[in-house]
Amino acid sequence: MKWPRDGHLIPAIRRPPGETAPPSFLELFFDLAFILVFAQLAHELVQNLTWHGAFEMVLLLLAAWWVWVLTVWLTDLFNPRLPKIQLLVILIMLGVMAMALVMPTAFEARALFFAGAYLAIHVARDGFLIPATRVNRTVQARSIRVIFWHGLTSPLWIGGAIAHGDIQLVLWAAALVIEYVSATYGWPTPGLGRTELASRIFTGPHLYERHRQIFVVALGEMILSVGLRVVGGPLPTESVAAAGAAFVGALLVFQIYINRVRELIAGPSIVLLEQIRRGILMSHSHLVMVAGVVVMAVAADLAARDPLQKENVAWTVCIAAGPALFLFGSSLFDLLVHRSFRPRLIGMLVLLAMTPALHLLPMFAVLILIDVVLAATLVVELAVAHPRSLSPGAQVAGGRGS
Repeated sequence: MKWPRDGHLIPAIRRPPGETAPPSFLELFFDLAFILVFAQLAHELVQNLTWHGAFEMVLLLLAAWWVWVLTVWLTDLFNPRLPKIQLLVILIMLGVMAMALVMPTAFEARALFFAGAYLAIHVARDGFLIPATRVNRTVQARSIRVIFWHGLTSPLWIGGAIAHGDIQLVLWAAALVIEYVSATYGWPTPGLGRTELASRIFTGPHLYERHRQIFVVALGEMILSVGLRVVGGPLPTESVAAAGAAFVGALLVFQIYINRVRELIAGPSIVLLEQIRRGILMSHSHLVMVAGVVVMAVAADLAARDPLQKENVAWTVCIAAGPALFLFGSSLFDLLVHRSFRPRLIGMLVLLAMTPALHLLPMFAVLILIDVVLAATLVVELAVAHPRSLSPGAQVAGGRGS
């Protein structure tokens, strides 16, 4: 144990104060499990491209994403080089893979298995952290608050798994809303209050790097999905064009994303991410971006499967929705760090405005047209003057608290 100046013991498993080490290899390895998650989500949406299927995909993505976020916070707050933390991460990874494997039947025969794996991950994580942080009640209280709220949502998860059908969708949606909203308000808990959202408990560079990695993982799954579709079938010119347009789209999305984050890493605004409220909002904005990339993978799969398809409204909406979601999510992230986000919103509005007419074009042509919009968005961003950086006075004040 360590005894800092404020008189509170620091649990031995805590990350050393002020450490800004890059993510460990185990953290990178953990993210690989989400290749399977994103692949399963994309595959299921391809098989059931309806509003009902889209809603199911959203619920599964929200559940998997919440596991990822809380694991990222685990390795940010606690030392990922300790064997006990590494073992915990490996167990969580196994739980994520179990969730991913049963996603195709998560709303049918394997619903109880999916819900059980999801709840077991949260119980195992906080069940370990609560006794491991007992020397510091402030640190321990965070885990108690989190497990308290998961305890409240457990009946909804189990009840939904047993009920099936629309009742399952409603109960699982309610559980996820409660979990996300409770986190947004600091997990208010009877007798413990809530975690102060202005507290700076995260390590900004590490937290951002983890989100950047999961975004790249999502792009990697998209490229893998398109490649497997092309390799596994005939290679007419239109299919090659569709695959090429999908790859260009992935490249443009990556460039648009990186165009802003270079400034974030170099500037003082990365300190903002150390605040609990900002860290949560960053996760939410990346969730929207990752959802956009998953939908782009679905659209690329559909276009490569039948590049000459026309008059299919569902396919057309899917192709336009992916880039629009990405641009919206990246705009939220820009707003989070007080930067200009107007070109991206304009690009999103252009995509939405042109969507009603896109069904008149073959799918590969729609992909190419959307690439043009993404390229124009990137060019405009590169052409305009760099947004004014935050002054030192704009940095978030406050010490690391509860």
